Amino acid sequence: MNKIKNSFDSLALSAFQKEINDVFTFISRLWIVDKNGNMRRLIITSEQRLVIEALLLGYNVVVLKARQLGITTIVRAFHFWKAYTAKSPIKCVVVSHKQDSADEITLKDFTFYDKLPTVLRKPLKKRTSSGLKFMYSHAAISSHTAGGHGGLRSFSVTDLHITELCFFEDPDELLATALAALNGGQAIIESTAKSYGDPMHRLVDKIQRNELQGNWKLLFFPWQDHLEYSCKEVPPDFVRTAEENRLASLYDLNDNQILWRRLKIQEIGLVKFNTEYPACLDDVFAQKGDCYYSNNDIENLEVFSLPANVEEHYIENSSEKDLYGIGVDVASGRGRDYSVITVLSKTTCNPVYIYRSKEITPPLLALKIQHISIEYNNALVLIEENNWGLPVLNELKNLSFTNLWKDTNGSNWVTTMKSKLTLHEELKEAIRKGTIKILDYVTVSELKALVLNDKGLAPEAVRGSTGHGDNVISLGLAFQCLKSVKEPETVYQKFKKMNAMHSFQKKSNPFGSGITRKF
Repeated sequence: MNKIKNSFDSLALSAFQKEINDVFTFISRLWIVDKNGNMRRLIITSEQRLVIEALLLGYNVVVLKARQLGITTIVRAFHFWKAYTAKSPIKCVVVSHKQDSADEITLKDFTFYDKLPTVLRKPLKKRTSSGLKFMYSHAAISSHTAGGHGGLRSFSVTDLHITELCFFEDPDELLATALAALNGGQAIIESTAKSYGDPMHRLVDKIQRNELQGNWKLLFFPWQDHLEYSCKEVPPDFVRTAEENRLASLYDLNDNQILWRRLKIQEIGLVKFNTEYPACLDDVFAQKGDCYYSNNDIENLEVFSLPANVEEHYIENSSEKDLYGIGVDVASGRGRDYSVITVLSKTTCNPVYIYRSKEITPPLLALKIQHISIEYNNALVLIEENNWGLPVLNELKNLSFTNLWKDTNGSNWVTTMKSKLTLHEELKEAIRKGTIKILDYVTVSELKALVLNDKGLAPEAVRGSTGHGDNVISLGLAFQCLKSVKEPETVYQKFKKMNAMHSFQKKSNPFGSGITRKF
C-alpha cells in the first residue's frame, strides 16, 4: 500500500486536475522521441489540433495525409489521455500493418507514461509488450497487428485507431472486423494513399457519398499547409516553370515551397510525389491513363452533395414553363446495384430530381416512375429493354402508362455495344461543352471511375471503385430521352409566332388591312 502511495499520491494529484482534464495541456506535458532521435516535449501542430478537436466532438475520423505529419503520434497521445483519465475499463486500441510498427507505437505509450512527473504517474495494473492497463479504472491502451485475419475478432474495443490502412494485406477484411469489434465506439483511420480505387480512396469516396453509417468526418492535410515542407533559401537565379506558376497561383505557394516541391519531385518522381504529398484530393486519387471521362472533360462541372441516407432528392421542383426527360437504370432490388431515376430539365439540361435505391423491386419502381413522370409535367421516360428493364416496362404497360421513349421504329431502347458507346460519347460531349453544367458528387465519382474495357471500347467501372456506374447510365439515358422532348416555348417565342401568324393573315388578305371580304 505504501508502495502505491509513494508512486501515486491522490492528494498531490488533485492539484494538477485542471491540467489533466484539459487534453491540450496534458498532451503538451508528454514526451516523444522525434525523427532525429531526440527526446522532447510534444508540441501540437495545427493539423494535430484539428484531429483532436474532431475526436473531442465525437466524430469517427478519416485522415488523408501527407507523409510525416505526426498524425499517428497525436492520436496515440489522445488515446493515452483518454485511458489515463477514464473512470471505466475502456480499451483504446491501435492496429498497425507490421509488428515493428506496432512495437514502435507501444514504445510511445511507455515514453508517455515513464516521462510523466512522478506525482502524475497513476499506478498500473499491468504492463505488457503490447501496452498498459491502469490500476483503478482498468482502462487499457494497446497496440496490435492485423495478423492477416482481421486481428480483432476475439475482443471488443471502445476507441479504435487504424494506421496506414492502405498497406494492410486485406484492408477490407480488417475494416469489417475492426468496425464490428468497435461496437458503437469511436474510430479514427489514417493513411497516406496509394492509388485510385485503393482502400483509402474507397473509404473517402463513401464518406463523400454519405454512404458510411455513423458520424464520420474527413480530414485532408495537403503538403502546402505544412510549414516544414519549404526550403529555407532560394537561389537568386531561381525561375518558375509555367506549371509551377499555375500551382503557385492555385494554392498560394511561395518560391520556398515551389523549390521544395521541385527538389522532392526530382528525388521521388511526380506520381509518387502526388500520392505522398498531395495538394488536393485529385492529386491523391489521380485517374488512370485509360479513363473514359478525363479531368479535362469534367473540369468545368459544378459538383454538389446530396443528403445522406435519403433515396429521393428534389433538386428543383417541377415548373409549368419547363419540360423534362427521364432516364431509368433498373436493378433487381436485391441490395447490390442501385435502381436510379434521373430527371433532366429541357431548359437547362441539368438534373432536377434523382432517386436511388438498392431495395426497390421492379413493380414498385414502375409505380415510382409513373408518379415522377406525372409530377414533372408528364415527362417522357426512357428505360432500356434489357435485363431488369423488361419487367418494369411490362408493369408500366399494366398500369396503362404510355409516355415512353421509342426510337424511329417504335422500339424501346436496347443496350448494345453500339448504343452504349453512343450514350457515353454524347454524354461526355454534353458535359465537356457545358450543356450539362451541374452534377451530384456520386455521379461525378462514377464518371471518374469509368475506364475503357480490355478492347478499348465501351467504358466499365475500374476495379476497386465504389460505384458501378448506375447514376451515369441513368443520366445518359435521360439525356438521350431529352433529345426527343421538344423545347418549351418562351413568351418571346410565342409572341414571335403570333406576330408571324398575324403578318401571314395580312399578306393573305387581298383587300388589305382592316377589310374583310363578304360572301
